[in-house]
Amino acid sequence: MNEVVYLDVKGMHCPDCPAKVERAISKMDGVTEVKVNLETENGCVMFNNNLTGVSDIIKRIDNMGFEAKVVQANTK
Repeated sequence: MNEVVYLDVKGMHCPDCPAKVERAISKMDGVTEVKVNLETENGCVMFNNNLTGVSDIIKRIDNMGFEAKVVQANTK
């Protein structure tokens, strides 16, 4: 089942940071789209929750040295 999660992503300091997060998350199984904005410190991830989960996405971002938390999650 497809799901969308909106995240706060803290700790990004330069224009390369969102691109790094997007590349890392887009490589995860089941992720179909990811967008991260430096100015708003927000991210949106669309994924198949049969292949990955919100906790896996947050863990990946946190392991990169950023801090992510759920703002809103929607099942499509």
